[in-house]
Amino acid sequence: MNVINLPQDLNPAQYRAEDRILIRPYTSPCNTKKNRVILHRNMINLLIEGRKTVIYGGQTTTVNDNAILFLAAGSCLTTNVKSDNGNFQSVLLYFSDDALLDFYMKYDRLVQAQQQDKQLPAASFITFEKDVFLRNYIESVRHLLQLGQPLPQEICILKFEELLLYLLQTAPETLLQLKANATGSMQDFEIRKAVEGNITRPVTVEELAFLCSMSLSTFKRRFTKIYGTSPQRWLLEQKMQVAARLLLDQQAKPGDVYDQVGYESHSSFTKAFRQVFGMTPSAYQEQNMNVQA
Repeated sequence: MNVINLPQDLNPAQYRAEDRILIRPYTSPCNTKKNRVILHRNMINLLIEGRKTVIYGGQTTTVNDNAILFLAAGSCLTTNVKSDNGNFQSVLLYFSDDALLDFYMKYDRLVQAQQQDKQLPAASFITFEKDVFLRNYIESVRHLLQLGQPLPQEICILKFEELLLYLLQTAPETLLQLKANATGSMQDFEIRKAVEGNITRPVTVEELAFLCSMSLSTFKRRFTKIYGTSPQRWLLEQKMQVAARLLLDQQAKPGDVYDQVGYESHSSFTKAFRQVFGMTPSAYQEQNMNVQA
């Protein structure tokens, strides 16, 4: 029995590893028996016609065209059965853990309101009964796929967020089981939330590690894995990018900007700004104002 690696084996010509979300149509001309599948991404199966059975670890579920199925990345056995009309059709939406974390970061207020400190069980797969919205949602995705071109990431992200936002409102406890399932990823999420929420505050790396309930060495190691650079370098660049926008967009005076990006003195801010942009804040503002003019 061959092993199917998804999503890369489904349409190799259109597969790009850097895409966080992929949306693909899928049809099967015949019934299948226990495909061995390795999911390298999490997957949402929007079943249109037919029946699908999944064996994941010690659990089994079967869904038909009245439900949609979420599967966490991992190894599973799947069986597809055609409908009475002789068809098996679905739309497959693959998403990375990073895409899920981006969603939780962007809509953290809504997630927290729904979760309310509940300890939710982890789940390798979850299902949702189709309602009018979900059926129309699937049709909207099908219409996009009928354009005959790979969907841009911007559209894939919008459709992914649209679906999750609806489920977050209508079935939050079920949806958030995916969050509970990704323990390691959720540690990364807590780091991102603490770091990105404190860019313009005078918070040290040691204090960020404390906020994440980690030792300094563990925090630095996980930070570098997430952002690809050291905490000190990343925070410096992010603070200076905010400062640059303030200098240009709001035409603020350099002496009024330093405390807005977490510096205690004008001189330390000027030194940091020069380190990133190679010039003082005043020179940067003057040079770019002249360009805009």
